[in-house]
Amino acid sequence: MIKYCTSFLFALLLVSSVGYSQKAGVELLCSPRKDSILLRWAPVDQKTWKVGNSYGYTVVRYTILRDRKIPKEITATQLTKEPLKPRPLAEWEPLSDNKYVAIAGECIFNNEYSGVPTGGNPFIAVKKYKYDEHRFSFALYAADQSIVAAKLSGLYFADKTAQPNEKYLYKVFISQPDTSVRIDTASAFTGISEYQALPKPLDFKAEWGDRKAELSWNFKYLKHIYNSYVVEKSNDGGKTYLPITESGTVQLADAGVSPELIHKDDSLTSNDTMYYYRVRGISAFGETGPPCDSIFGMGIKPIKTAPIITENVAIDNKVIKLAWDYPEDMNRYIS
Repeated sequence: MIKYCTSFLFALLLVSSVGYSQKAGVELLCSPRKDSILLRWAPVDQKTWKVGNSYGYTVVRYTILRDRKIPKEITATQLTKEPLKPRPLAEWEPLSDNKYVAIAGECIFNNEYSGVPTGGNPFIAVKKYKYDEHRFSFALYAADQSIVAAKLSGLYFADKTAQPNEKYLYKVFISQPDTSVRIDTASAFTGISEYQALPKPLDFKAEWGDRKAELSWNFKYLKHIYNSYVVEKSNDGGKTYLPITESGTVQLADAGVSPELIHKDDSLTSNDTMYYYRVRGISAFGETGPPCDSIFGMGIKPIKTAPIITENVAIDNKVIKLAWDYPEDMNRYIS
Protein backbone atom coordinates (compact mmCIF):
# COMPACT_ATOMS: atom_id res chain seq x y z
CA MET A 1 0.00 0.00 0.00
CA ILE A 2 1.21 3.49 -0.80
CA LYS A 3 1.60 5.58 2.33
CA TYR A 4 2.36 9.24 2.69
CA CYS A 5 1.84 11.32 5.81
CA THR A 6 1.22 15.05 5.82
CA SER A 7 -0.14 17.48 8.38
CA PHE A 8 -1.73 20.24 6.34
CA LEU A 9 -4.70 20.55 3.98
CA PHE A 10 -4.70 22.28 0.64
CA ALA A 11 -8.10 23.12 -0.86
CA LEU A 12 -7.97 22.75 -4.61
CA LEU A 13 -8.93 25.71 -6.77
CA LEU A 14 -8.89 24.24 -10.27
CA VAL A 15 -8.43 27.13 -12.67
CA SER A 16 -9.06 27.16 -16.37
CA SER A 17 -6.69 27.79 -19.26
CA VAL A 18 -8.10 28.31 -22.74
CA GLY A 19 -11.39 26.42 -22.41
CA TYR A 20 -14.01 27.25 -19.79
CA SER A 21 -16.46 24.75 -18.35
CA GLN A 22 -19.74 24.52 -16.54
CA LYS A 23 -19.75 25.09 -12.79
CA ALA A 24 -21.44 21.91 -11.53
CA GLY A 25 -20.44 18.27 -11.47
CA VAL A 26 -17.15 18.17 -13.37
CA GLU A 27 -14.94 21.08 -14.46
CA LEU A 28 -12.78 20.89 -17.56
CA LEU A 29 -9.87 22.87 -18.87
CA CYS A 30 -7.94 22.52 -22.13
CA SER A 31 -4.43 23.50 -23.14
CA PRO A 32 -3.71 23.54 -26.89
CA ARG A 33 -0.17 22.53 -27.76
CA LYS A 34 1.57 22.64 -31.14
CA ASP A 35 0.65 19.03 -31.99
CA SER A 36 -2.09 18.07 -29.52
CA ILE A 37 -4.70 19.32 -27.08
CA LEU A 38 -4.35 18.45 -23.40
CA LEU A 39 -7.43 17.98 -21.24
CA ARG A 40 -7.62 18.07 -17.45
CA TRP A 41 -10.78 17.80 -15.42
CA ALA A 42 -11.84 17.51 -11.82
CA PRO A 43 -15.02 16.77 -9.87
CA VAL A 44 -16.26 19.75 -7.86
CA ASP A 45 -17.08 17.84 -4.67
CA GLN A 46 -16.18 14.64 -2.89
CA LYS A 47 -19.48 12.92 -3.75
CA THR A 48 -18.81 13.41 -7.47
CA TRP A 49 -15.20 12.34 -6.90
CA LYS A 50 -16.33 9.01 -5.47
CA VAL A 51 -18.73 8.39 -8.37
CA GLY A 52 -15.99 9.28 -10.89
CA ASN A 53 -13.54 6.91 -9.21
CA SER A 54 -16.11 4.09 -9.42
CA TYR A 55 -17.37 4.53 -12.99
CA GLY A 56 -14.69 6.58 -14.75
CA TYR A 57 -14.83 9.48 -17.21
CA THR A 58 -15.65 9.44 -20.92
CA VAL A 59 -14.18 12.04 -23.29
CA VAL A 60 -16.13 12.96 -26.42
CA ARG A 61 -15.11 15.39 -29.18
CA TYR A 62 -17.26 17.28 -31.67
CA THR A 63 -15.70 18.97 -34.70
CA ILE A 64 -17.39 22.38 -34.81
CA LEU A 65 -15.15 24.13 -37.37
CA ARG A 66 -13.06 22.81 -40.23
CA ASP A 67 -11.11 25.32 -42.33
CA ARG A 68 -13.17 28.03 -40.60
CA LYS A 69 -16.45 26.52 -41.81
CA ILE A 70 -19.10 24.52 -39.99
CA PRO A 71 -19.19 20.93 -41.31
CA LYS A 72 -22.45 19.71 -42.84
CA GLU A 73 -22.63 16.99 -40.24
CA ILE A 74 -21.37 17.34 -36.68
CA THR A 75 -20.79 13.93 -35.22
CA ALA A 76 -19.43 12.81 -31.88
CA THR A 77 -16.09 11.01 -31.65
CA GLN A 78 -15.47 9.11 -28.44
CA LEU A 79 -11.78 9.53 -27.64
CA THR A 80 -11.63 7.07 -24.75
CA LYS A 81 -12.07 3.39 -25.61
CA GLU A 82 -13.18 2.79 -22.04
CA PRO A 83 -13.95 5.17 -19.15
CA LEU A 84 -10.88 6.64 -17.49
CA LYS A 85 -10.75 5.81 -13.80
CA PRO A 86 -7.95 5.42 -11.22
CA ARG A 87 -5.47 2.81 -12.40
CA PRO A 88 -4.99 -0.39 -10.38
CA LEU A 89 -2.80 -0.06 -7.30
CA ALA A 90 -0.07 -2.17 -8.89
CA GLU A 91 0.55 0.60 -11.42
CA TRP A 92 0.92 3.22 -8.67
CA GLU A 93 3.44 1.47 -6.46
CA PRO A 94 6.48 1.67 -8.83
CA LEU A 95 5.93 5.45 -8.99
CA SER A 96 5.36 6.05 -5.27
CA ASP A 97 8.68 7.91 -4.95
CA ASN A 98 6.79 10.79 -6.55
CA LYS A 99 5.23 12.32 -3.44
CA TYR A 100 2.17 13.57 -5.32
CA VAL A 101 1.54 10.07 -6.69
CA ALA A 102 1.85 8.80 -3.11
CA ILE A 103 -0.61 11.40 -1.81
CA ALA A 104 -3.21 10.72 -4.50
CA GLY A 105 -2.84 6.96 -4.15
CA GLU A 106 -3.23 7.09 -0.39
CA CYS A 107 -6.40 9.16 -0.73
CA ILE A 108 -7.95 6.90 -3.36
CA PHE A 109 -7.07 3.46 -2.00
CA ASN A 110 -6.91 3.97 1.78
CA ASN A 111 -10.26 4.77 3.41
CA GLU A 112 -10.11 4.33 7.18
CA TYR A 113 -13.88 4.60 7.50
CA SER A 114 -14.75 2.14 4.73
CA GLY A 115 -17.46 -0.16 6.01
CA VAL A 116 -17.73 1.66 9.34
CA PRO A 117 -21.43 2.29 10.14
CA THR A 118 -22.47 5.50 11.83
CA GLY A 119 -25.00 3.69 13.99
CA GLY A 120 -27.03 6.87 14.06
CA ASN A 121 -24.19 8.67 15.85
CA PRO A 122 -23.95 12.22 14.39
CA PHE A 123 -20.35 12.63 15.58
CA ILE A 124 -19.21 9.59 13.57
CA ALA A 125 -21.15 10.86 10.56
CA VAL A 126 -19.43 14.25 10.78
CA LYS A 127 -15.99 12.63 11.15
CA LYS A 128 -16.61 10.45 8.10
CA TYR A 129 -17.73 13.47 6.07
CA LYS A 130 -14.69 15.56 7.06
CA TYR A 131 -12.37 12.63 6.40
CA ASP A 132 -13.81 12.22 2.90
CA GLU A 133 -13.49 15.96 2.28
CA HIS A 134 -9.83 15.79 3.23
CA ARG A 135 -9.20 12.80 0.97
CA PHE A 136 -10.93 14.57 -1.91
CA SER A 137 -8.99 17.82 -1.44
CA PHE A 138 -5.62 16.10 -1.09
CA ALA A 139 -6.21 13.85 -4.10
CA LEU A 140 -7.12 16.74 -6.39
CA TYR A 141 -4.29 18.90 -5.08
CA ALA A 142 -1.83 16.09 -5.88
CA ALA A 143 -3.27 15.68 -9.39
CA ASP A 144 -2.96 19.43 -9.88
CA GLN A 145 0.73 19.34 -8.99
CA SER A 146 1.75 16.21 -10.92
CA ILE A 147 0.59 15.18 -14.37
CA VAL A 148 1.67 11.62 -13.49
CA ALA A 149 -0.71 11.64 -10.52
CA ALA A 150 -3.44 13.10 -12.76
CA LYS A 151 -3.00 10.30 -15.33
CA LEU A 152 -3.10 7.58 -12.68
CA SER A 153 -6.18 9.23 -11.14
CA GLY A 154 -8.08 9.16 -14.44
CA LEU A 155 -8.20 12.96 -14.65
CA TYR A 156 -6.11 13.60 -17.77
CA PHE A 157 -6.23 12.94 -21.51
CA ALA A 158 -4.06 14.07 -24.44
CA ASP A 159 -5.86 14.35 -27.77
CA LYS A 160 -3.05 13.63 -30.23
CA THR A 161 -5.43 13.26 -33.20
CA ALA A 162 -6.46 16.94 -33.18
CA GLN A 163 -5.88 18.76 -36.48
CA PRO A 164 -4.58 22.35 -36.77
CA ASN A 165 -7.37 23.37 -39.21
CA GLU A 166 -10.17 22.28 -36.88
CA LYS A 167 -11.80 23.47 -33.68
CA TYR A 168 -13.55 21.20 -31.26
CA LEU A 169 -16.11 21.05 -28.52
CA TYR A 170 -14.89 18.61 -25.88
CA LYS A 171 -17.22 17.02 -23.37
CA VAL A 172 -16.25 15.01 -20.31
CA PHE A 173 -18.83 13.12 -18.27
CA ILE A 174 -18.95 10.34 -15.71
CA SER A 175 -20.04 7.04 -17.24
CA GLN A 176 -22.55 6.20 -14.51
CA PRO A 177 -25.03 3.44 -15.32
CA ASP A 178 -27.96 5.24 -13.71
CA THR A 179 -29.07 8.79 -12.99
CA SER A 180 -29.51 8.47 -9.24
CA VAL A 181 -26.79 11.08 -8.82
CA ARG A 182 -27.14 13.85 -11.39
CA ILE A 183 -23.74 15.11 -12.52
CA ASP A 184 -23.44 17.82 -15.13
CA THR A 185 -21.26 17.31 -18.18
CA ALA A 186 -18.15 19.50 -18.49
CA SER A 187 -17.42 21.12 -21.84
CA ALA A 188 -14.81 23.33 -23.46
CA PHE A 189 -14.28 24.76 -26.96
CA THR A 190 -10.77 25.13 -28.38
CA GLY A 191 -8.33 24.14 -31.13
CA ILE A 192 -4.62 23.78 -31.85
CA SER A 193 -4.70 27.19 -33.56
CA GLU A 194 -5.24 28.75 -30.11
CA TYR A 195 -1.85 27.57 -28.89
CA GLN A 196 0.08 30.18 -26.94
CA ALA A 197 3.46 29.88 -25.29
CA LEU A 198 3.39 29.98 -21.52
CA PRO A 199 4.02 33.50 -20.15
CA LYS A 200 6.54 34.77 -17.64
CA PRO A 201 5.32 35.55 -14.11
CA LEU A 202 4.66 39.24 -13.48
CA ASP A 203 5.66 41.92 -10.95
CA PHE A 204 8.40 39.92 -9.24
CA LYS A 205 9.86 41.95 -6.35
CA ALA A 206 12.05 41.49 -3.29
CA GLU A 207 12.48 43.23 0.05
CA TRP A 208 15.83 42.56 1.68
CA GLY A 209 16.26 42.15 5.43
CA ASP A 210 18.66 40.67 7.94
CA ARG A 211 19.65 37.35 6.31
CA LYS A 212 16.31 37.09 4.57
CA ALA A 213 14.54 38.03 1.36
CA GLU A 214 10.79 38.68 1.21
CA LEU A 215 9.65 37.84 -2.32
CA SER A 216 6.33 38.60 -3.99
CA TRP A 217 4.78 38.37 -7.45
CA ASN A 218 1.41 38.74 -9.14
CA PHE A 219 -0.77 35.65 -8.88
CA LYS A 220 -4.18 36.97 -9.89
CA TYR A 221 -3.36 37.96 -13.48
CA LEU A 222 -2.13 34.48 -14.49
CA LYS A 223 -4.28 32.31 -12.22
CA HIS A 224 -6.11 30.94 -15.27
CA ILE A 225 -2.79 29.48 -16.45
CA TYR A 226 -0.67 28.69 -13.38
CA ASN A 227 -1.74 26.98 -10.17
CA SER A 228 1.66 26.90 -8.45
CA TYR A 229 5.13 28.39 -8.76
CA VAL A 230 8.76 27.41 -8.29
CA VAL A 231 11.12 30.00 -6.78
CA GLU A 232 14.76 29.57 -7.82
CA LYS A 233 17.88 31.08 -6.22
CA SER A 234 21.47 31.58 -7.36
CA ASN A 235 24.51 32.59 -5.30
CA ASP A 236 27.04 32.40 -8.15
CA GLY A 237 26.08 35.52 -10.06
CA GLY A 238 23.04 34.00 -11.79
CA LYS A 239 24.94 31.14 -13.46
CA THR A 240 23.21 28.32 -11.58
CA TYR A 241 19.69 28.38 -10.14
CA LEU A 242 18.20 25.88 -7.72
CA PRO A 243 14.65 25.69 -6.26
CA ILE A 244 14.41 26.98 -2.70
CA THR A 245 11.75 24.36 -1.78
CA GLU A 246 10.94 20.82 -2.88
CA SER A 247 7.28 21.64 -3.49
CA GLY A 248 5.69 24.34 -5.59
CA THR A 249 4.34 27.47 -3.94
CA VAL A 250 0.56 27.82 -4.05
CA GLN A 251 -1.74 30.67 -3.12
CA LEU A 252 -3.89 29.96 -0.09
CA ALA A 253 -6.71 32.28 0.95
CA ASP A 254 -9.93 32.27 2.90
CA ALA A 255 -13.16 31.62 1.03
CA GLY A 256 -14.34 34.66 -0.87
CA VAL A 257 -10.89 36.31 -0.77
CA SER A 258 -8.96 36.79 -4.01
CA PRO A 259 -5.47 38.17 -3.26
CA GLU A 260 -3.38 39.58 -6.08
CA LEU A 261 0.08 38.64 -4.81
CA ILE A 262 1.87 35.55 -3.58
CA HIS A 263 4.43 36.15 -0.82
CA LYS A 264 7.37 33.85 -0.14
CA ASP A 265 10.16 34.35 2.41
CA ASP A 266 13.63 32.86 2.03
CA SER A 267 16.51 32.79 4.51
CA LEU A 268 20.02 33.87 3.52
CA THR A 269 23.18 32.31 4.90
CA SER A 270 25.04 35.61 4.76
CA ASN A 271 24.41 39.32 4.40
CA ASP A 272 27.64 39.65 2.41
CA THR A 273 26.64 37.51 -0.62
CA MET A 274 24.79 38.73 -3.69
CA TYR A 275 21.73 36.53 -4.29
CA TYR A 276 19.72 36.22 -7.48
CA TYR A 277 16.08 35.10 -7.60
CA ARG A 278 13.59 34.21 -10.31
CA VAL A 279 10.23 32.43 -10.41
CA ARG A 280 8.54 30.00 -12.84
CA GLY A 281 4.87 29.07 -13.12
CA ILE A 282 3.55 25.50 -13.24
CA SER A 283 0.29 24.73 -15.03
CA ALA A 284 -2.26 22.03 -14.16
CA PHE A 285 -0.78 20.04 -17.06
CA GLY A 286 2.61 19.76 -15.38
CA GLU A 287 4.16 22.30 -17.76
CA THR A 288 6.82 24.63 -16.33
CA GLY A 289 6.79 28.10 -17.85
CA PRO A 290 9.75 30.36 -18.60
CA PRO A 291 11.41 32.22 -15.72
CA CYS A 292 10.70 35.86 -15.07
CA ASP A 293 13.52 38.41 -15.20
CA SER A 294 15.92 37.87 -12.30
CA ILE A 295 16.22 40.24 -9.39
CA PHE A 296 19.24 40.39 -7.10
CA GLY A 297 20.36 41.92 -3.85
CA MET A 298 22.02 41.36 -0.48
CA GLY A 299 20.84 41.00 3.06
CA ILE A 300 20.78 44.11 5.23
CA LYS A 301 22.25 43.96 8.70
CA PRO A 302 20.08 45.79 11.26
CA ILE A 303 21.59 49.01 12.63
CA LYS A 304 21.79 48.43 16.39
CA THR A 305 25.02 50.31 17.14
CA ALA A 306 24.84 54.04 17.84
CA PRO A 307 27.76 56.39 17.11
CA ILE A 308 29.60 57.70 20.20
CA ILE A 309 30.59 61.37 20.24
CA THR A 310 34.23 61.59 21.34
CA GLU A 311 34.87 65.32 20.91
CA ASN A 312 32.94 68.56 20.64
CA VAL A 313 34.78 71.88 20.29
CA ALA A 314 33.18 75.30 19.95
CA ILE A 315 34.96 77.53 17.41
CA ASP A 316 34.43 81.32 17.69
CA ASN A 317 31.07 80.64 19.27
CA LYS A 318 29.76 80.12 15.73
CA VAL A 319 30.76 76.58 14.74
CA ILE A 320 30.92 73.38 16.72
CA LYS A 321 33.35 70.73 15.60
CA LEU A 322 32.21 67.17 16.36
CA ALA A 323 34.04 63.85 16.25
CA TRP A 324 32.55 60.42 16.82
CA ASP A 325 33.44 56.75 16.75
CA TYR A 326 31.56 54.08 14.81
CA PRO A 327 32.54 50.41 14.31
CA GLU A 328 34.47 49.98 11.09
CA ASP A 329 32.66 46.77 10.15
CA MET A 330 29.30 48.58 10.25
CA ASN A 331 30.26 51.30 7.75
CA ARG A 332 29.16 49.18 4.78
CA TYR A 333 25.60 49.06 6.13
CA ILE A 334 25.07 52.81 6.46
CA SER A 335 24.87 55.57 3.88
